[in-house]
Amino acid sequence: MNGRFQQLVQLPRSVLSLFVHGSGRIQQVADDTRRASKIGAETAKVTGEIGTRTLKLESEVGSLAKDMRALMGELRLLREELHDRLLQYNLQLGRLSRIAIEEEGDAPRLSARIVSYDVEDEEAPDWETVGNQPHPDPEGREWLVLDACPMCRHAERTIVNEWNKLVLLHKAPDPASARYDFAVCHACGVTYATRRPIGQRYKFLNLNFGEVTAKHGGDAEFTNPLLNPYPLTDADREILRRRAGRGVFVSEHLGLRSNEYLEGLIKDRFENSVHLDLIGALLSPTGARVLEIRPRTGMISEGLRRLYGADVHTMPIWESQEFLLKEVYGIESDGLVDYDQFDIPGDGTFDLIICNHMLTHAVRPERFFAAVHRRLAPGGHVYFYNEPDDAEYLSGNQSMLATLNPLHMQAFDQKSFARALGANGFEMVFHKRRNENHICLAKMTETSWTPMTDKERGKRIRAYRRARDRAILGLRGDVRARFADEWQQIVERSVAEGIAEFDAEGNLRLIAR
Repeated sequence: MNGRFQQLVQLPRSVLSLFVHGSGRIQQVADDTRRASKIGAETAKVTGEIGTRTLKLESEVGSLAKDMRALMGELRLLREELHDRLLQYNLQLGRLSRIAIEEEGDAPRLSARIVSYDVEDEEAPDWETVGNQPHPDPEGREWLVLDACPMCRHAERTIVNEWNKLVLLHKAPDPASARYDFAVCHACGVTYATRRPIGQRYKFLNLNFGEVTAKHGGDAEFTNPLLNPYPLTDADREILRRRAGRGVFVSEHLGLRSNEYLEGLIKDRFENSVHLDLIGALLSPTGARVLEIRPRTGMISEGLRRLYGADVHTMPIWESQEFLLKEVYGIESDGLVDYDQFDIPGDGTFDLIICNHMLTHAVRPERFFAAVHRRLAPGGHVYFYNEPDDAEYLSGNQSMLATLNPLHMQAFDQKSFARALGANGFEMVFHKRRNENHICLAKMTETSWTPMTDKERGKRIRAYRRARDRAILGLRGDVRARFADEWQQIVERSVAEGIAEFDAEGNLRLIAR
């Protein structure tokens, strides 16, 4: 007994406390466990109820959100319809206030295409590249930026159109190529590109002529051998030589196929005989020394040589035309036209220089006129033809953007054409518009000219701005997105200015002219 007691005495106090109070502590733990279990059960029950109520509430919120989305959609459509109607009424009121004092006339003839009030929510398309070669000016260094009119050297101007035809196309040498910033000169009235490509950048345009002008569908292939802008191969020369061998006057009764001769030769003769007649009647150029710049087939030079014994020289623009001049008429060429660095090769002076579509394309008009002055005999004449009159888009239905392709640097009406000649030492002797093109005979002499009046200037600038708005509203497809930022303002201006009108159903359409 004493031994057992001694052993107990030697145990730690914590163990002794467990022996004495253990049963009570165990009971307390058991009670706490039972209470915890009960609380857990109650918590689980409450959690389940909350989950159920949460799911029910989420369902109700989802249904409410769906109803709200539907309501917002209906409100958006209603707002758009209300916006369109209010815009229509406001535009009509603006137009009515403008025509209230105008004379009554026939109802306007509307175009078939409906003009949208807004541009669809889509990004403006990027331009695809043209040609098979890398662009020669990726850093954009070969631009000539003008600080004055290239025709009269007057500095004041108004930008009336930023774009050339490339803004309508899906291809361009590079995005910068689409912007020329055309301005109306405040003095002579010529419309000119204030920034223009030069050097290799300009040559790249010529190298890819078909694609950058979008002629013949914008393809690189040309079906008309008289208008082939590309270098000739030996096979090309053989085909042209064989077809040209049939001559100009191929009678239809022979039944030849179109690929057996050059039908364009006689067509060009019919078309351009008017110029031969005019030159002969106005100048009587017997024995004259004549330079024809950019002949199509050489029929004018051939006629002057045949009828008046003229000493004729030519500067075609393309190798194909240089080849045909020799094959068809036996006329040697003095060189090809370079619109950027224009010069006239050879020696001696000319009594008459004939220019086909020159001033429209001249990159440096001052260089062109300087070369003509050097090589024209005193009192000599220059004959211009195929210079487009800008009335085709200022008062006609043609799109200004489509007309001003990236090779067009200047545009004229009759008065600005005359002022431009006067500013460069030429007096207009004869002028006639034919097929929306200028025909002009001018004499090199000391002359003076009078700048535009304020009224003329304001009218011309306004006409260009109207033509710009009209051209943009007439765009098709995704290229309209390039003008999304200003589309609604253009719509408003166009209705107020009488460019567009509402039909009986409330659709906005361009007014045909």
